[in-house]
Amino acid sequence: MAAVEYDFDVISNRAVEALRGAFPNSVIEANPSYRGRAHLRIISPAFNGKDEKEKQGLVWDVLRAELEEDADAVTLVLAYGVDELPL
Repeated sequence: MAAVEYDFDVISNRAVEALRGAFPNSVIEANPSYRGRAHLRIISPAFNGKDEKEKQGLVWDVLRAELEEDADAVTLVLAYGVDELPL
């Protein structure tokens, strides 16, 4: 089975907009990955005090709801609370 090719610009814009809507006041960055897929990094006060499983769950719930079948085009999510940033 051949790997699916995605349009990084389309996928990353959709993912970033979905996350901005769900997590206002966040910093979100998208980087290209294999065949147009996206790696995402999000820093949000909404993640303060949450463990990695909770942060990932919050982000992936949004991505799956908004991107539907294209959620597979996101291959990595790094989520950080503001409280995790170095001073």
